[in-house]
Order: sequence, then structure tokens, then C-alpha cells
Amino acid sequence: MEDILKNLDSEAQRIVAKYDQKNASLLTLLHLGQDRVGYISPEVEAWASKWSEVPLVHVHEVVTFYTMYHQKPAGKHHIRFCSGTSCMLRGHEPILDHLKKKLKADNHETTTDGQFSLEEAECLCACEQAPMMQVDGKYYGNLTEEKIEQILNGLK
Repeated sequence: MEDILKNLDSEAQRIVAKYDQKNASLLTLLHLGQDRVGYISPEVEAWASKWSEVPLVHVHEVVTFYTMYHQKPAGKHHIRFCSGTSCMLRGHEPILDHLKKKLKADNHETTTDGQFSLEEAECLCACEQAPMMQVDGKYYGNLTEEKIEQILNGLK
């Protein structure tokens, strides 16, 4: 992991240079570290702290506050399933239960084969498509159990 982070130093330097204050680069640095390492490890936190000049404890607070940062390796495909009000009112629970059974994984878990990780999200800002989920950043709405099957089969 040390080699990966060392190879990111030139990118970090370019990122930090875009900001008037180095601390403003923290979120972008964390995204870069997560993209390359696969999750935010303590080493990624320390690396981002060094480049952004944000104290390590504050970096950790940011990582634990935002759900977009993963503190353990995520699956090849990351599923964020909306459990917000609109999705709840449109019957998301049986569909989410079906997804969990299909994956054999619960919230914040990764399937044993490493293919999928599941995260329940409070709101994904697509209420017009409720119930909905996001897979690898792509939105899928008006979900049914059948749609879940099609989406998962398409990812294999």
C-alpha cells in the first residue's frame, strides 16, 4: 500500500495546488486514495493528512462522517440502496430484503466472493424513481424484485 500512495504523490501535489488553502483539498485527496487503494485505510488517512495539512484526528472524523468513504474493502460492485422517506413509502422494504437474500449480505457487508458490497443510504436524491438504488454510481429506479434480478445478472 505504501508504494501505491507514494505513486499518488504527484497527483496529490497537483490537487493541492488547485486550492488556496491546502485543507480544502482533503475530500478530493480521500477520493483519490480510496479509488486507488479500494478503501480508506489508516495509511490513506495519514497520507491525506500529510498532503492537506489537516490533523489526522480530523481526517478520521471526516472519513467516519461521510458514508461515501469506505473503511474496509468494498466489493467490485458497490450497491447503495435508498431507505429514504419516498422509497419507504413506495415499498422498498421487501425489495431490499430480496436483495439481501440474493446477495447473502447485510448492510455494510461484502459478499463472500467479493463481487458486491451493500450499503443502505438515507437518501440518494432520486425520489421520483422510488424505490431506487445506485450501483457503481449508476441509478436504477422503480425497483421490483424482478428488476433486482435483471440488474444483478447484468453485472456478473
